[in-house]
Amino acid sequence: MLTMVTVQNPSGTLFLPLTDASQGYVVKEVQGLDPVKASMSSSVMAQMDGALFQNARREPRNITMKIGLECDYVTNTVAGLRKNLYDYLMTKGFVTFSLWVDLAIFAKTIAIVESVENNMFTTDPEVDISLICFDPDLYAPSETVLDGTTTSVSDTVTIDYPGTSETGVHFEMVLPADTSEVRLYNTRPDQVVNLVRVTGNMLANDLLTIDTNPGSKKITLTRNGLEFSILYFLDQTSDWVSLMRGPNLFRAFYGGAPSPYTLTYTVKYGGY
Repeated sequence: MLTMVTVQNPSGTLFLPLTDASQGYVVKEVQGLDPVKASMSSSVMAQMDGALFQNARREPRNITMKIGLECDYVTNTVAGLRKNLYDYLMTKGFVTFSLWVDLAIFAKTIAIVESVENNMFTTDPEVDISLICFDPDLYAPSETVLDGTTTSVSDTVTIDYPGTSETGVHFEMVLPADTSEVRLYNTRPDQVVNLVRVTGNMLANDLLTIDTNPGSKKITLTRNGLEFSILYFLDQTSDWVSLMRGPNLFRAFYGGAPSPYTLTYTVKYGGY
């Protein structure tokens, strides 16, 4: 059950409990937490009914809040409560918006304050707030870290991913010996198999990093403290690994002796 939302910026954190108005704020409504609308593109062909689907994308998320102001004229006033909101919610400012379930953060997102509109001349003063999240996903508050061991056979590790949006992974491994190939496999619940195949001259003690997260995809080697891109080592038949809701069968293939690796990912939700 959603119990609180918070808004954080360099000024601090504004706590807005949904069932407690002791601080003078009554959260009357929070909208925009559902999965956002998808926009679809298609093309039409002569002498063919309907259209051919091309692509689908999700639109930015718009979170709106209606907050009532309840003053006691002893410790706070309507003007004081309103100005306190401005410290955290000023238009054009970036904020971290978090959803709390019971006593813990469930998910968070980065938003820009689009508007803060006051209904001042009324016996029931309230503020309407609009936040725009250009990334439509809600993110778990911390990363999930999995320590594993490479294999030279077909052994897999099951990753039971709870998110409702697909997510990429961040893979790190210190190579124990010279090698020319490392592969990452993932069989998703929909039976789609992702493969990242890195082939090239890699030396013992190199730190191999593979990041498959959209917007930060990379393959690098760190050697003698210097990091450099080896994206050109990526085989042209490769596909970036992504985790899908449900059991994912992951495998890190390395031809030498079993060696430790670290796999990190952040759970993403398409809506609350």
